[in-house]
Amino acid sequence: MAKLEGSGGGAVGKLWRKHGGGYYALLAVGTFLYMEFVDIVESIAAASSVGDFVTAELVTFVIDTILNTFLASLWPIAWYSAMGVEAFYWAGGGYVVWSVLLAWALSRREKEMRKELGL
Repeated sequence: MAKLEGSGGGAVGKLWRKHGGGYYALLAVGTFLYMEFVDIVESIAAASSVGDFVTAELVTFVIDTILNTFLASLWPIAWYSAMGVEAFYWAGGGYVVWSVLLAWALSRREKEMRKELGL
């Protein structure tokens, strides 16, 4: 078997390293889901009845979702405003964990693919 290119999954890992691995998108999606959850909880807490909740959500759902999508795409700013400098430590530490786990998963997948293809 030929030596794997570089580290972290060979050809698949090389492609991942070239295109970033989706970490920014992962944090953006996570931030979006968190913001949506907080909005729903706040709406439930503010509503005095089920009818009030439904009415409020019908009016604000689309606007809040569009706004949350935009703000989640700028997650570093949102994280910094919520956590300060600590946000950079969380994002950096998460990236280390993400890259190690993803490199491990890609390496396993590439080995399986090579085995299936008889390489």
